[in-house]
Amino acid sequence: MAFPTVTSTATTNGTTATASAVVNLPATVNAGDTLIVFHRSASSGVHGYPGGWTEFFDLGTPDETSAAWKKADGSEGGTTITITQTSSKFASVAYAIAGEDPAVTPPESSVGASGNSAGPDPDNLAPAGGGGGAKDYLWLALMGIEGEQTSPPTYPANYTENQNAADSGTAGAITTNCRVAVAKRTDLNAASENPGAFTVSVADDWRAFTFAVHPAPPPGAGQPTVKRWGGVPFARPTPAGLW
Repeated sequence: MAFPTVTSTATTNGTTATASAVVNLPATVNAGDTLIVFHRSASSGVHGYPGGWTEFFDLGTPDETSAAWKKADGSEGGTTITITQTSSKFASVAYAIAGEDPAVTPPESSVGASGNSAGPDPDNLAPAGGGGGAKDYLWLALMGIEGEQTSPPTYPANYTENQNAADSGTAGAITTNCRVAVAKRTDLNAASENPGAFTVSVADDWRAFTFAVHPAPPPGAGQPTVKRWGGVPFARPTPAGLW
């Protein structure tokens, strides 16, 4: 197996209230990549993703936090998607990741943690897809929080790669704004992962998650093993009397 790699990322700062959030996708997206969007709106109300996207979760109160994934066809690079929501400002982060075919083994999310503090703390994730166990997963730590904290936050220990943060600005009341942040862990072969906490400048209501993208199988994995006798595949008819 091989650790998945981040192809590219994108952020969207939704500083104007809208019921149709236009979210940037990464500039480089290859066919077969796993696209992941993490989205928070500054008001509760279900998020609606375009066709072809599969939601991990969609959680409200006081803000709405959701994430979804899609297997890329290669046409998405540098484009946008529109997520419907209760009219509000928003913040989004998007990743394109090369690894396992997500249609075969989809990426996985933890249940999610929540609280009101200056330390959004993602919960533990033990991926079960593909038989589970220790593998070369790509791990992401994600957090979304209400308010106008300094952006970016301080990321969890070991989550030093592909750090991305977005926010809705500081206009209007504090409760009309939100922040999101995502980072990738340095490569870790493990059966589970529980990131440390983010650190933000001001306590408020937050949600935090851990994601895993499955590693690509080794070359030839899943192909039938063809045994040979004298260089001839068993599947080929053999002369009478050979056995």
